[in-house]
Amino acid sequence: MVTYRLRPLEPGDLAVLLSWENDPAHWIAGQRTSPFSKDTLEKYIAASGRDFWETGQMRWVLCEAYADRPLGLIDVFGAKRLHLRAEVGILIAPEMRGQGLARAGMHLLQAWARDYAMLETLSAQVYTDNTAALATFNQAGFTRSGTWKRWVKTPQGWKDVALFQWSPDR
Repeated sequence: MVTYRLRPLEPGDLAVLLSWENDPAHWIAGQRTSPFSKDTLEKYIAASGRDFWETGQMRWVLCEAYADRPLGLIDVFGAKRLHLRAEVGILIAPEMRGQGLARAGMHLLQAWARDYAMLETLSAQVYTDNTAALATFNQAGFTRSGTWKRWVKTPQGWKDVALFQWSPDR
């Protein structure tokens, strides 16, 4: 059985980060419209070692337990210390999708959020036509708490966004 772990970004992740972040197919999920420069991502990686509560965000690399090869990224962002909450987003390498990695990574993230960051709530915004992401958040114990209609404009038209919340005591 393969086990996984989350680790912080490392300088050696630059090439894969450039590839994933600058793939226009991924921009729609992050609501971006342009690529990152190599310099920008190098600076981002260098600054990523700061404390979660200092920056309000943390980017985790999902990898196998005994290997460093990135299989995906899990972002925790928009953290509010007063309210003990943060948002979460996940990206799995295109060639690794459909293998349960998002669910495994989400369970690892939930353990970190509960045991170390002491977060009370994680939330996520998921396009309602992204069936894989909807299933991941449902299987990870997130509760769908609403829908924003026609919330995001894309080249294919307007998209609805499902709102999800998770709390460790529910």
